Amino acid sequence: MSDRKLFDESQITEEEPEIKPQTTETTLIKSLSILNAKVADFVNWLQGISLLKLTATLSEAALLFALVSYIVTIPQRRQQTISNARNTIYARVGQAYSQGRIDALQSLNEFCASNPGLEAPNAHLTEISLDRCYTFESRLVQLLKPFDPQKIQGMDLSHSNLAGANLSKANLQQVNLQNSNLQGATLVKTNLKGANLQEANLQGANLWGANLQGANLQGANLQGAVLSGAHLQNVDLSEANLVEAKALWSDLQGANLSRVDAKSANFNRADLDRAILYKADLQNSFFKFASLERGARFVGANLQGTNLFGAILESVYQIERAVNWQQAILQPHWEHQIAVDRLPRLNVSLIKPQSDTSIFQAYELGMRRAANRRLEIWSVFSDTGVENEAQTIRNLIERDIDAIVLVPEDPVGSLNAIREAYDAGIVVVTVDFCFDEEIAEQYTFACFNTDSFEMGYDSGEYLVKWAEKHRPDRPLKIGLVDAAAYDRYYPNLEGFLAAMKDSGVAWEEVASSGAILPSEVGQVEEMLRSHPEIDILWGGSNSATQLALRAVENLGLSDRVAVFGIFDLSQENAQRLLDPDNPLQSIVDQSGVFIGYEAVKTVEAILRHERVGYQFFPVTHRLLTQDDRDAVRELLDEANGIQADDRASDFPSGDDESSRLERTIWSSLENMK
Repeated sequence: MSDRKLFDESQITEEEPEIKPQTTETTLIKSLSILNAKVADFVNWLQGISLLKLTATLSEAALLFALVSYIVTIPQRRQQTISNARNTIYARVGQAYSQGRIDALQSLNEFCASNPGLEAPNAHLTEISLDRCYTFESRLVQLLKPFDPQKIQGMDLSHSNLAGANLSKANLQQVNLQNSNLQGATLVKTNLKGANLQEANLQGANLWGANLQGANLQGANLQGAVLSGAHLQNVDLSEANLVEAKALWSDLQGANLSRVDAKSANFNRADLDRAILYKADLQNSFFKFASLERGARFVGANLQGTNLFGAILESVYQIERAVNWQQAILQPHWEHQIAVDRLPRLNVSLIKPQSDTSIFQAYELGMRRAANRRLEIWSVFSDTGVENEAQTIRNLIERDIDAIVLVPEDPVGSLNAIREAYDAGIVVVTVDFCFDEEIAEQYTFACFNTDSFEMGYDSGEYLVKWAEKHRPDRPLKIGLVDAAAYDRYYPNLEGFLAAMKDSGVAWEEVASSGAILPSEVGQVEEMLRSHPEIDILWGGSNSATQLALRAVENLGLSDRVAVFGIFDLSQENAQRLLDPDNPLQSIVDQSGVFIGYEAVKTVEAILRHERVGYQFFPVTHRLLTQDDRDAVRELLDEANGIQADDRASDFPSGDDESSRLERTIWSSLENMK
């Protein structure tokens, strides 16, 4: 074979086979072959793992898919929630109370979404929380670097209509309420720290006890608003309208009141240390006993008719830099008092009934024991009745008394005069009766009271025990001198009746009387004459028990009628309990000396700025009976102390003390400042 032929054959052998074009059929067959191979591989993989592992793998894949889907849809869902919340708010316009609106607002707050122009007049939004929101971004920043609360903004509710709304105890810290209408709104104890209330309408709003520290109230309308007891440290009130506003007992340290219109406003007892009152219009306003030290400035302020009686001033020029300061009301020789470095003299008055019962004697003894050289105690007698009580309080207001301790005549009728005393800067402390806390904390500073129901119960419980020994095997015939017409004494009766019911003893309420005044003893005597079967009298108050005793003794029934009731410790009552022939079998002492002492100490702490706010003081009562002879003898020294203290009065001897006090108290008060 020739070389050429061999070469040609070799070339043919090395050439690639001819590629024929693939048909659709061959392509499909090839794809199925590949799929078959992959399925075979997947089957082999499945055969190599357990069912548990497979389940876990699929779960992880599903979870990953769900997480990705959740993250991707966050903006959409967030916007949908915000839209739904706003629609709910719009739909509730005109409704006073709507839980849906409350939930919607709080939902917007959680997303840091604004809702300017909110329409919710007269809405009930108490305790709603719309404080500083925290977005995901802000939380991340907080983790990565030091947190700056100033960069977190509150919810935007600017230009809202919340006129007449109730926002008491709401948390609105740093909320933006600029240019909003809050006329007549209730914002009692509301947290508005750092809030923006610039140019807001707060006319007639009640902001008692509200926290407005660092808030912006520039140019706000606060005409006739109540700011008493509010926290207004470093607040900006520049150019605000405070005409006839009440800011007594408020903390305005470092506040900016420059150019405010505060004509006839009440700042009695307010703390205005470091406050700026530059060119403020303070005509006919009240700053009685207010603190104006540590750089408080009146430069250019109008003090025409301004009452600065008793105000704590820093320097003479502080006042003389003001305009019309010569027409201001100041204490006599006020310039000299500034230089005297000593505590102001305080005067505390106890209002007593003309009958001057043992409980009031005990109050007075305790109060005198708490007095000192810079604190004096004055007793003032008042006839029974709300009108007489009110007149007595007004007389004390005119004489610039610092504090009043009293047993209110009526839970409703006494409030007006007590409110007047509070507005005058007087510390009011009630004993033997407490107003409802919501009312009490706005007009009084403390209440000392025993548990009236328990006192009545203990008295009734002992009566049953005594009757088992002295009136066995016969139903008890009881007459009640209950004083139940007075709200503060009705719980005594309730407790007594509960004890009688729980005892299971057979008894009959033969008759009852509401007599309580000394002149009404005849009513109790008539009850005993008309019902000679009565062998036990129970008194529902100190005065009522005293009337029961007098009636029994006047009719010569001491050997037949036993007397029980609410009756305070005195020398006379202690001696009665030690006499086995005396009709008085038990008393319930209300710890009057302790109450009087603690009341004065509380008053002094408030007036010396050592404590603030209302406080309730529960007092433990003491049941004393003829069976407690040793205890009564020990307590007799305390009762003797009451009488001895009365005899040691500064008034001349040889005259009845009650008439002397009544005759001289007002002339003494004139000179006590």
